[in-house]
Amino acid sequence: MQVESEYLPLYKNHGIRLTTWSPLAFGVLTGKYNFGVPPDSIFVVENYKNLSSQSLMDDVLKKVRKLQPIADELDVPMSQLAIAWCAANCHTLPG
Repeated sequence: MQVESEYLPLYKNHGIRLTTWSPLAFGVLTGKYNFGVPPDSIFVVENYKNLSSQSLMDDVLKKVRKLQPIADELDVPMSQLAIAWCAANCHTLPG
């Protein structure tokens, strides 16, 4: 993970943790895109359309669907599984 070095003392001195940008992958890990790109999605915004190409989405969704049995076994929604993974895999910032 790359963090701007001038922010490191701020995090350390104030006990602040860095949040992963889009830990739910713009909603992909919630199941929102399992049946295509909804009209209210960020992927319809011009700057994000390239992230939702059909081949890319097919590949990503194939991987995401493999996580569903894990979420089911834990009896949690996919979004909770994703956030739990981020929390469990946080790294101490250097400094």
